Amino acid sequence: MLASERRRLILERVAELQSIEAQALADELQVSAMTIRRDIKRLEQDGFLRQTYGGATVHITKSVELGFNSRALQYAAQKRLIGASAAQMIEPGQTLFLGEGTTTSQFAQFLPPHPHLQVITASLSHASLLASRNIRVIVLGGKLHADELTMTGPIAEATLNRFYADVCILGAAGFDLQVGVTELDYEVASLHRLMMERSRRVIVLADHSKLGFRSPAVVAPVSMVTTLVTDEAATQEMLDQLQACGMQVTLAGKGAPERAGQPDIQPETVM
Repeated sequence: MLASERRRLILERVAELQSIEAQALADELQVSAMTIRRDIKRLEQDGFLRQTYGGATVHITKSVELGFNSRALQYAAQKRLIGASAAQMIEPGQTLFLGEGTTTSQFAQFLPPHPHLQVITASLSHASLLASRNIRVIVLGGKLHADELTMTGPIAEATLNRFYADVCILGAAGFDLQVGVTELDYEVASLHRLMMERSRRVIVLADHSKLGFRSPAVVAPVSMVTTLVTDEAATQEMLDQLQACGMQVTLAGKGAPERAGQPDIQPETVM
Protein backbone atom coordinates (compact mmCIF):
# COMPACT_ATOMS: atom_id res chain seq x y z
CA MET A 1 0.00 0.00 0.00
CA LEU A 2 1.33 3.44 -0.91
CA ALA A 3 1.98 5.87 1.94
CA SER A 4 -0.59 8.32 0.55
CA GLU A 5 -3.29 5.65 0.53
CA ARG A 6 -2.35 4.49 4.03
CA ARG A 7 -2.53 8.04 5.39
CA ARG A 8 -5.90 8.60 3.76
CA LEU A 9 -7.22 5.46 5.44
CA ILE A 10 -5.77 6.62 8.77
CA LEU A 11 -7.61 9.92 8.43
CA GLU A 12 -10.87 8.15 7.60
CA ARG A 13 -10.63 5.95 10.68
CA VAL A 14 -9.69 8.81 13.00
CA ALA A 15 -12.42 11.04 11.58
CA GLU A 16 -14.96 8.28 12.06
CA LEU A 17 -13.99 7.38 15.65
CA GLN A 18 -12.62 10.79 16.74
CA SER A 19 -9.96 9.00 18.81
CA ILE A 20 -8.04 5.77 18.19
CA GLU A 21 -4.90 4.08 19.46
CA ALA A 22 -1.94 3.99 17.11
CA GLN A 23 -1.51 0.25 17.70
CA ALA A 24 -5.11 -0.33 16.60
CA LEU A 25 -4.35 1.47 13.33
CA ALA A 26 -1.25 -0.67 12.82
CA ASP A 27 -3.28 -3.84 13.38
CA GLU A 28 -6.07 -2.75 11.03
CA LEU A 29 -3.75 -1.71 8.18
CA GLN A 30 -1.45 -4.70 8.74
CA VAL A 31 1.74 -2.65 9.00
CA SER A 32 4.25 -2.11 11.77
CA ALA A 33 3.62 0.30 14.62
CA MET A 34 6.74 2.19 13.54
CA THR A 35 5.25 2.78 10.08
CA ILE A 36 2.04 4.10 11.64
CA ARG A 37 4.00 6.39 13.97
CA ARG A 38 5.82 7.88 10.98
CA ASP A 39 2.51 8.42 9.17
CA ILE A 40 0.94 10.01 12.24
CA LYS A 41 3.92 12.31 12.70
CA ARG A 42 3.65 13.46 9.08
CA LEU A 43 -0.11 14.04 9.38
CA GLU A 44 0.39 15.92 12.62
CA GLN A 45 3.02 18.14 10.98
CA ASP A 46 0.50 18.87 8.23
CA GLY A 47 -2.09 19.87 10.84
CA PHE A 48 -4.52 17.00 10.32
CA LEU A 49 -4.02 15.08 13.58
CA ARG A 50 -2.81 15.62 17.11
CA GLN A 51 -1.29 13.02 19.39
CA THR A 52 -1.71 12.62 23.13
CA TYR A 53 -0.36 10.24 25.73
CA GLY A 54 3.04 10.05 24.15
CA GLY A 55 1.68 9.40 20.68
CA ALA A 56 -0.33 6.31 21.67
CA THR A 57 -3.70 7.94 20.97
CA VAL A 58 -4.62 10.03 17.93
CA HIS A 59 -7.37 12.67 17.82
CA ILE A 60 -9.01 14.49 14.92
CA THR A 61 -8.36 18.20 14.48
CA LYS A 62 -10.75 20.80 13.12
CA SER A 63 -8.62 21.23 10.02
CA VAL A 64 -9.46 17.69 8.88
CA GLU A 65 -13.17 18.34 9.14
CA LEU A 66 -12.82 21.49 7.06
CA GLY A 67 -10.13 20.41 4.65
CA PHE A 68 -11.21 16.93 3.55
CA ASN A 69 -14.19 15.71 1.59
CA SER A 70 -16.84 15.46 4.29
CA ARG A 71 -18.79 12.74 2.50
CA ALA A 72 -15.77 10.45 2.25
CA LEU A 73 -15.02 10.85 5.95
CA GLN A 74 -18.58 10.77 7.22
CA TYR A 75 -19.47 7.51 5.51
CA ALA A 76 -16.20 5.64 6.03
CA ALA A 77 -17.92 2.92 8.08
CA GLN A 78 -20.56 2.34 5.42
CA LYS A 79 -17.92 2.17 2.71
CA ARG A 80 -16.05 -0.47 4.66
CA LEU A 81 -19.24 -2.52 4.99
CA ILE A 82 -20.00 -2.14 1.28
CA GLY A 83 -16.47 -3.07 0.23
CA ALA A 84 -16.42 -6.14 2.47
CA SER A 85 -19.82 -7.29 1.19
CA ALA A 86 -18.86 -6.91 -2.46
CA ALA A 87 -15.58 -8.77 -1.94
CA GLN A 88 -17.59 -11.89 -1.03
CA MET A 89 -19.17 -11.90 -4.49
CA ILE A 90 -15.89 -12.68 -6.24
CA GLU A 91 -14.92 -16.25 -7.15
CA PRO A 92 -11.57 -17.96 -7.86
CA GLY A 93 -10.28 -17.66 -11.39
CA GLN A 94 -12.18 -14.51 -12.28
CA THR A 95 -10.81 -11.48 -14.09
CA LEU A 96 -11.92 -8.15 -12.61
CA PHE A 97 -11.94 -4.54 -13.72
CA LEU A 98 -11.58 -2.31 -10.65
CA GLY A 99 -12.33 1.41 -10.83
CA GLU A 100 -10.76 4.09 -8.68
CA GLY A 101 -12.37 5.55 -5.56
CA THR A 102 -12.61 5.32 -1.79
CA THR A 103 -15.25 2.58 -1.71
CA THR A 104 -13.43 0.41 -4.24
CA SER A 105 -10.34 0.84 -2.06
CA GLN A 106 -12.25 -0.88 0.74
CA PHE A 107 -13.21 -3.64 -1.70
CA ALA A 108 -9.53 -4.12 -2.54
CA GLN A 109 -8.67 -4.33 1.14
CA PHE A 110 -11.17 -7.16 1.74
CA LEU A 111 -10.79 -9.06 -1.55
CA PRO A 112 -9.58 -12.61 -0.78
CA PRO A 113 -6.45 -13.76 -2.66
CA HIS A 114 -8.36 -16.41 -4.61
CA PRO A 115 -6.39 -18.81 -6.84
CA HIS A 116 -5.94 -17.52 -10.39
CA LEU A 117 -7.68 -14.24 -9.60
CA GLN A 118 -6.65 -11.30 -11.80
CA VAL A 119 -7.45 -7.62 -11.27
CA ILE A 120 -7.06 -4.94 -13.96
CA THR A 121 -7.08 -1.39 -12.64
CA ALA A 122 -5.97 2.14 -13.48
CA SER A 123 -5.45 3.00 -9.80
CA LEU A 124 -1.87 2.84 -8.55
CA SER A 125 -2.98 2.85 -4.92
CA HIS A 126 -5.40 -0.04 -5.51
CA ALA A 127 -2.72 -1.94 -7.41
CA SER A 128 -0.23 -1.52 -4.58
CA LEU A 129 -2.77 -2.69 -1.99
CA LEU A 130 -3.73 -5.76 -4.03
CA ALA A 131 -0.15 -6.71 -4.87
CA SER A 132 0.79 -6.55 -1.18
CA ARG A 133 -1.85 -9.26 -0.62
CA ASN A 134 -0.46 -11.54 -3.37
CA ILE A 135 -3.23 -10.81 -5.86
CA ARG A 136 -2.20 -10.66 -9.51
CA VAL A 137 -2.61 -7.12 -10.87
CA ILE A 138 -2.40 -5.55 -14.32
CA VAL A 139 -2.06 -1.75 -14.24
CA LEU A 140 -3.33 0.34 -17.13
CA GLY A 141 -1.03 3.06 -18.40
CA GLY A 142 -2.09 6.58 -19.32
CA LYS A 143 -2.21 10.10 -17.94
CA LEU A 144 -1.60 10.17 -14.20
CA HIS A 145 -3.96 12.11 -11.94
CA ALA A 146 -1.59 13.02 -9.13
CA ASP A 147 -4.27 13.62 -6.49
CA GLU A 148 -5.98 10.25 -6.96
CA LEU A 149 -2.99 8.28 -8.29
CA THR A 150 -5.07 6.91 -11.14
CA MET A 151 -4.60 6.71 -14.92
CA THR A 152 -7.01 7.91 -17.61
CA GLY A 153 -7.01 8.95 -21.25
CA PRO A 154 -6.60 7.25 -24.65
CA ILE A 155 -3.62 5.11 -23.61
CA ALA A 156 -5.53 3.66 -20.65
CA GLU A 157 -8.59 3.02 -22.82
CA ALA A 158 -6.55 1.43 -25.61
CA THR A 159 -4.95 -0.95 -23.12
CA LEU A 160 -8.30 -1.77 -21.54
CA ASN A 161 -9.68 -2.70 -24.96
CA ARG A 162 -7.32 -5.68 -24.98
CA PHE A 163 -9.18 -7.30 -22.07
CA TYR A 164 -12.61 -8.66 -21.19
CA ALA A 165 -13.62 -9.14 -17.54
CA ASP A 166 -15.97 -11.43 -15.68
CA VAL A 167 -16.84 -8.67 -13.22
CA CYS A 168 -16.48 -4.88 -13.22
CA ILE A 169 -16.35 -3.25 -9.77
CA LEU A 170 -16.97 0.51 -9.73
CA GLY A 171 -17.70 3.23 -7.25
CA ALA A 172 -19.82 6.25 -8.16
CA ALA A 173 -19.96 9.91 -7.28
CA GLY A 174 -23.68 9.78 -8.05
CA PHE A 175 -26.30 7.13 -8.82
CA ASP A 176 -29.51 8.56 -10.25
CA LEU A 177 -32.22 6.52 -11.90
CA GLN A 178 -32.82 9.09 -14.64
CA VAL A 179 -29.28 10.32 -15.33
CA GLY A 180 -27.43 7.11 -14.48
CA VAL A 181 -24.06 6.43 -12.86
CA THR A 182 -22.04 9.64 -12.68
CA GLU A 183 -18.53 10.79 -11.77
CA LEU A 184 -16.81 14.09 -11.06
CA ASP A 185 -14.18 13.72 -13.80
CA TYR A 186 -15.14 13.12 -17.43
CA GLU A 187 -11.99 11.11 -18.20
CA VAL A 188 -12.64 8.79 -15.25
CA ALA A 189 -16.24 8.49 -16.44
CA SER A 190 -15.11 7.53 -19.94
CA LEU A 191 -12.76 4.81 -18.66
CA HIS A 192 -15.40 3.44 -16.29
CA ARG A 193 -17.93 3.31 -19.13
CA LEU A 194 -15.51 1.21 -21.17
CA MET A 195 -14.96 -1.11 -18.19
CA MET A 196 -18.72 -1.65 -17.97
CA GLU A 197 -19.04 -2.35 -21.68
CA ARG A 198 -16.28 -4.96 -21.60
CA SER A 199 -17.56 -6.91 -18.58
CA ARG A 200 -20.03 -9.76 -18.19
CA ARG A 201 -21.30 -8.41 -14.85
CA VAL A 202 -21.22 -4.87 -13.41
CA ILE A 203 -21.28 -4.25 -9.65
CA VAL A 204 -21.55 -0.65 -8.46
CA LEU A 205 -20.60 0.23 -4.87
CA ALA A 206 -22.42 3.33 -3.61
CA ASP A 207 -23.32 4.38 -0.08
CA HIS A 208 -26.80 5.80 0.51
CA SER A 209 -25.63 9.43 0.13
CA LYS A 210 -24.87 8.77 -3.57
CA LEU A 211 -28.37 7.47 -4.37
CA GLY A 212 -30.41 10.12 -6.17
CA PHE A 213 -27.32 12.35 -6.45
CA ARG A 214 -26.04 13.59 -9.83
CA SER A 215 -22.43 14.45 -10.65
CA PRO A 216 -21.51 16.23 -13.90
CA ALA A 217 -19.84 13.41 -15.86
CA VAL A 218 -22.18 10.61 -16.95
CA VAL A 219 -20.70 7.11 -16.94
CA ALA A 220 -23.64 4.99 -18.10
CA PRO A 221 -27.38 4.42 -17.60
CA VAL A 222 -28.42 2.29 -14.64
CA SER A 223 -29.63 -0.36 -17.09
CA MET A 224 -25.97 -1.38 -17.50
CA VAL A 225 -25.66 -2.15 -13.78
CA THR A 226 -26.15 -5.78 -12.76
CA THR A 227 -25.84 -5.32 -9.00
CA LEU A 228 -25.83 -2.33 -6.67
CA VAL A 229 -24.26 -2.71 -3.22
CA THR A 230 -25.33 0.01 -0.80
CA ASP A 231 -25.86 0.37 2.96
CA GLU A 232 -28.85 -0.01 5.25
CA ALA A 233 -29.49 3.74 5.41
CA ALA A 234 -30.92 3.69 1.87
CA THR A 235 -34.60 4.69 1.97
CA GLN A 236 -37.31 2.16 1.22
CA GLU A 237 -38.62 4.46 -1.50
CA MET A 238 -35.25 4.38 -3.24
CA LEU A 239 -34.97 0.60 -2.84
CA ASP A 240 -38.43 0.17 -4.38
CA GLN A 241 -37.41 2.31 -7.36
CA LEU A 242 -34.22 0.30 -7.83
CA GLN A 243 -36.18 -2.95 -7.72
CA ALA A 244 -38.51 -1.61 -10.39
CA CYS A 245 -35.48 -1.18 -12.68
CA GLY A 246 -34.77 -4.89 -12.41
CA MET A 247 -31.30 -4.70 -10.89
CA GLN A 248 -30.13 -6.78 -7.95
CA VAL A 249 -29.65 -4.73 -4.79
CA THR A 250 -27.53 -5.90 -1.86
CA LEU A 251 -27.57 -4.15 1.51
CA ALA A 252 -24.28 -4.28 3.39
CA GLY A 253 -25.37 -5.03 6.94
CA LYS A 254 -23.74 -4.67 10.30
CA GLY A 255 -20.96 -6.96 11.45
CA ALA A 256 -18.40 -6.42 8.70
CA PRO A 257 -14.90 -7.61 9.57
CA GLU A 258 -12.49 -4.88 10.58
CA ARG A 259 -9.88 -6.23 8.17
CA ALA A 260 -9.39 -8.91 5.55
CA GLY A 261 -9.16 -12.42 6.90
CA GLN A 262 -11.80 -12.09 9.61
CA PRO A 263 -15.10 -14.07 9.43
CA ASP A 264 -17.39 -13.21 6.54
CA ILE A 265 -20.46 -11.01 6.95
CA GLN A 266 -23.81 -11.93 5.48
CA PRO A 267 -25.12 -9.16 3.21
CA GLU A 268 -28.85 -8.94 2.58
CA THR A 269 -30.01 -9.21 -1.01
CA VAL A 270 -33.13 -7.14 -1.65
CA MET A 271 -33.76 -8.71 -5.03
